[in-house]
Amino acid sequence: MEEYMTTKEPLPMQVLHYRADIDEEYQGWILIFTTITCVWLFCLPCYCAGMSSPRARKFASWMSQRLYVFYAGMCLFNIALMYLVIEWLPDWTFPMYLGVLAKSFGWLAGHVLKWATSLAMIIAFCFVVAFKERIALMLGLDHKQIFNCKMRDCLSCFAANRFRPIELLIWKVEDLPSSDIFHANNVFIEAYLGYNETMRTRVHNNAGSDCILKESVQLNFDEDDEEEKLFLFVQNQKVMGAQELGRVEIGSDKMKQLLKDGQRRGGNIQWTDASFTTSFQLIPRGQIWVTAVPVEEEYHGYSELATC
Repeated sequence: MEEYMTTKEPLPMQVLHYRADIDEEYQGWILIFTTITCVWLFCLPCYCAGMSSPRARKFASWMSQRLYVFYAGMCLFNIALMYLVIEWLPDWTFPMYLGVLAKSFGWLAGHVLKWATSLAMIIAFCFVVAFKERIALMLGLDHKQIFNCKMRDCLSCFAANRFRPIELLIWKVEDLPSSDIFHANNVFIEAYLGYNETMRTRVHNNAGSDCILKESVQLNFDEDDEEEKLFLFVQNQKVMGAQELGRVEIGSDKMKQLLKDGQRRGGNIQWTDASFTTSFQLIPRGQIWVTAVPVEEEYHGYSELATC
């Protein structure tokens, strides 16, 4: 009795001869997803450069020095990937895919002029959202809250119980630049924080480059808002308007740390170095000493704080 031995195909031929048993509609979606993946792979150096991982940044730096090799290798990889995926789909062939791709580009080119205005508006909107902080800084509006509303307010039904009243204590400023060589600085402080209205201290006339302020202002602070920042502006009062001498931006994390330090000392806060251990560097020059304490019920503030 003759025995017939069947030869098994090698693995590469099995991969090429494989056919997926799925509907034609899903085959089209698989091709769309694969095409988007191939386009994304071309942007891999930029994607890795924007990641926080040191290894990803190092890999992006390594690829940026060999871009020709990277794109040549990625082209071969993408062609091989698309060829395999099309081979696995029984209702598609590679020439058919190229024809559909060319037809899609032709349709897109024919309609791009009709969409030009909408595309320009979308690109402009994305640009403004991506660089809103830099644009606001350039316009001098980075410290101002134009709309007293955020998305989280809508989600919380505009509940105000998340705001915590705090008192900001400003002790002194030092090493301020001179606004006029013939006159001493008339110093006052402006404070901006979230939805609060602009808070100002009194003007300290003829203060010069160093000024003992001993001022306090009360503000509402949202501890859960990581984007909330305290802006302090050291101003010089002039005959007309005021001139900025220095500014500092204090983030939410630093504000929480100031509150913790104030709570740790309890109510025993004096206008001394022991109570004001944190100073902030002003831009472009100078330093300011501040701290913060939570405001409790029936609290009258530090207006009657003893002078030391």
